[in-house]
Amino acid sequence: MDISIPYYEDTSRISNSNIGWFLQKGPAYLHKMLTDPPPEEKNSVLERGTMIHEYILQPEEFQKDYVVWDKSRPSSIQQEKFCQALASSLEIEPNRAILSAYKEAYSTAGKSEDKMLSEGLKIASTLKDYIDFLKANDGRTMITPWDAKMLEKIKHNIQSHKLAANIIWPRNSRIRGLDTDEFIPITGDSGISPIEDHHEFHINWEFYGEMPIACKSLLDGLTLDFKNKKAIIYDLKTTQKLWHFEDSIEQYDYCRQLMYYTMAVRWYLKYELGEDLKDWSHEWYIIGIDTTGSNEIRVFKLTKDQIYPHADTIEYALEHIAWHQANNKWDHSREYYEGDGSESLNL
Repeated sequence: MDISIPYYEDTSRISNSNIGWFLQKGPAYLHKMLTDPPPEEKNSVLERGTMIHEYILQPEEFQKDYVVWDKSRPSSIQQEKFCQALASSLEIEPNRAILSAYKEAYSTAGKSEDKMLSEGLKIASTLKDYIDFLKANDGRTMITPWDAKMLEKIKHNIQSHKLAANIIWPRNSRIRGLDTDEFIPITGDSGISPIEDHHEFHINWEFYGEMPIACKSLLDGLTLDFKNKKAIIYDLKTTQKLWHFEDSIEQYDYCRQLMYYTMAVRWYLKYELGEDLKDWSHEWYIIGIDTTGSNEIRVFKLTKDQIYPHADTIEYALEHIAWHQANNKWDHSREYYEGDGSESLNL
């Protein structure tokens, strides 16, 4: 399995999100998003979700990507622009650099250069640590001490939950160090761990339908129990509707997402590990994390009757996307091209 291209950069393969675009907005929209996507817009809710996912599932990556910042930060758009301009300035003489940054960030109407320099020096002194951080081109995202406390609380609540902790950190495959977060794999007589667990597991797989199509999946978590032939698929979801989570499952098609992951896992078991699929069963969990303040944890177990009916929708979408790819026709539906131009409704 070649995963040399990072998951989010690989537009040659179809993801569950791509299927959602196709089903909701049609082939033309999907084609545009794959070939000429608009600049990614930052969303505070999504950014918080990403931060929580990394902290729980990829602590090493979290340390590389985030830094807790308890020093002064800009309190206005103008201050931020001033700091950015000063940090990137090529001026050798400090006062000239500060004056130039001030003129770039603030209105200068009616102000003398001495006044602008005085105000600029004051801002530069107050925000010196922040400006130095920008100059260092550290690359990490700053989070507040409040964010750090929230993350610690979420992790504590997961570890205290009688099921969530064992789903994310299976006790039979790893032992938590007494004084650290280090995990030590347990091996059986064969030298192979009886339970293999993965966080943020990237699978590039193939769908063999009417026409084969390249697919990709990035699972929050996958645990493979080789002794009992059981695959446990789970996903972390941050939500403001923890006690009305059925609404989120329907709104975001989480069951279809889990079915797509199941198809990826079955491909991985068969073609990468050489397992006989008829021997394997599956379990599905969503670990809900409240983001409204309590950071409560709930674990939702899904059933085959909730997951497997979505296979038909996925297969329909993949077969039609494969047709559009093979024929390079994206402006209309496949039904439009193959028929008289009319299209049916699923009522």
